[in-house]
Amino acid sequence: MYPKTSHLKKQLKIKLFNRQTGKYEVENTYKGESLRFLYSTVPGKVFTNSVLNKHLVSKVYGRAVKSRQSTSIIRKFVKHYDIDLSEVKKPIGSFRSFNDFFIRELTENARPIDRDPFHLIAPADSRLLVFDLKVTRDFPVKGYWYSMQQLVKDKNLALEYDDGWCFIYRLAPTDYHRFCYIDDGTHEKVKRIRGALHSVNPIALSSINNLLSQNYRMLTNLKTENFGEVLHLEVGALLVGKIVLRNRQSYTYRRGEEKGWFEYGGSTIIQIFRKDSVMPDTDIMNNSLNNIETLVKMGAKTGQKPVRKRLE
Repeated sequence: MYPKTSHLKKQLKIKLFNRQTGKYEVENTYKGESLRFLYSTVPGKVFTNSVLNKHLVSKVYGRAVKSRQSTSIIRKFVKHYDIDLSEVKKPIGSFRSFNDFFIRELTENARPIDRDPFHLIAPADSRLLVFDLKVTRDFPVKGYWYSMQQLVKDKNLALEYDDGWCFIYRLAPTDYHRFCYIDDGTHEKVKRIRGALHSVNPIALSSINNLLSQNYRMLTNLKTENFGEVLHLEVGALLVGKIVLRNRQSYTYRRGEEKGWFEYGGSTIIQIFRKDSVMPDTDIMNNSLNNIETLVKMGAKTGQKPVRKRLE
């Protein structure tokens, strides 16, 4: 069942906790009214389900934001989101398209990596929710429940993690859209899981049942030195036809090393940990219990390895 329009109007105001300021704030949403039309009205739902969520549409849109003409959007985008250009590696006038700016690189020290091996770090600039799968087994995202099996399309693999922790990192358009490895380790070949594309904005999340399980995603089984095996999924969203990974085959990586990036649009990274391998930070857990996302930066601490595990 789709939520009532009044509920969706409330969700245009997304409450967040900003760790840097220690204050709660409201997210500056992008195209909120358009999303409400697409996901809460009959014409919008028909259009979304029959046309808009097709990969071809995302590819056509992708070509548009990669065109030279799209550079005219950049300064408006920067102003709307108050993006800090002092962090950006290249001058704003050097970008060849809007997508080129969207996947911009930052200066060397813009995102310092926490090097404590027992600290879990955020893979991306994002809004973070955590869920204890020992309590829920399935995990909720804005009012709907998603089973591990639906997400990873592997019953046996889902059972291995059904009592662990689930970290959901939601990237908004304003965020830095490159992401990193969270620890030293290795992985085998990355698995691609196909599915329809939808927005990961909470307005859409509250309107489409099993939304994340329908999205195009990449699954990497990270074998980390300090947190054991971790399921890492990149989820492509509406108007994002491409998840770019630096290494899709077997690879040995280092903490903080760039894993890849998302092209234009909102996107999500989901990480699932085995039982007792990690403990989320208290503020993030408390905010998540109240369905409030916590703003985090790539490389910053979001949890830690339990003391008992450190001594083993």
